[in-house]
Amino acid sequence: MNNNNALIDSHVHFFTEEDLTVLGSDLPYALPDANPLVDYLAMLESSGLKPVLLNNVHLSILPDSANVFSSFDELAQLQIAHPGKYDHIRLVGTIKADPDYANEHRLGHPQVIGVRIVLHDAPPQSVAPAAYCTPPWTALYERLAAHQHVHVYARSAETNLRVLRQIPPQVRVVIDHLGTCHVEKGAQDAAFLALLEAARERGNVWFKGPGYRTSADIAQVAPFVTRILDALGADKLLLQASDAPHVGADQQGNAYSDLFDPVGAFDFVRRLAHAASEYCTATADDLLHGAASIVFPTNKPSGHQVKK
Repeated sequence: MNNNNALIDSHVHFFTEEDLTVLGSDLPYALPDANPLVDYLAMLESSGLKPVLLNNVHLSILPDSANVFSSFDELAQLQIAHPGKYDHIRLVGTIKADPDYANEHRLGHPQVIGVRIVLHDAPPQSVAPAAYCTPPWTALYERLAAHQHVHVYARSAETNLRVLRQIPPQVRVVIDHLGTCHVEKGAQDAAFLALLEAARERGNVWFKGPGYRTSADIAQVAPFVTRILDALGADKLLLQASDAPHVGADQQGNAYSDLFDPVGAFDFVRRLAHAASEYCTATADDLLHGAASIVFPTNKPSGHQVKK
């Protein structure tokens, strides 16, 4: 299994039943089960896993990221209640990328590492040429500190590319789920390759796992990983993530929650990293978490992004 001294979860969602009570019936996927931080940690502990870094990512169906801030308080209380048991865990959060919501106060929280744009199945043509270049969005980018990033999720590589091209070049970007969830288009898909080239030109774009939303078949998803490695190098890839509680379904309609739990997801990314490492000089550990200290820097750099 994983080395406990380096186990991270670069993408997980912590929330309670109470957080879900505000939701209606019009959801992009079936209502997930609650995933409180304490239950998640207990599950990992029962399998001998001790994560050192967790990134609580904004859950798209929730109206805001109050659950992210609540998790900060929950971990602090757990550390007080159980001296020494949870002290090794660092928890950061990625909040909703909305110009009104991601204000200076929320972005100023020392554990907030970035903001998340969620587009799901949005087709490329739905992204207007200046959708993310308006004055409110520009102001949001300028509020980001130098260590913070914009996290982009769209199933389509071309949709991701259209958003990326609108984000100022000095802003750090993390592309979700390896940049595409369309395994049927293949790793030679022109839009996917264009996305990688745009990321290479910027030099401040990272691609994140776990990769099972591209395909739950290691043999099918590995070519996408190796294409990222060829274009950008191992230091721009971060595979180790669970994406718990595994919402949505794969290309055949199988619910991810039936295919994975957090422990199973970590096993998947471990196997994927080993498969990809056979085609490059980087180790599996490099591919799993080698970029973590850059994507989630421990010390908050002084100052904000230079305004351009």
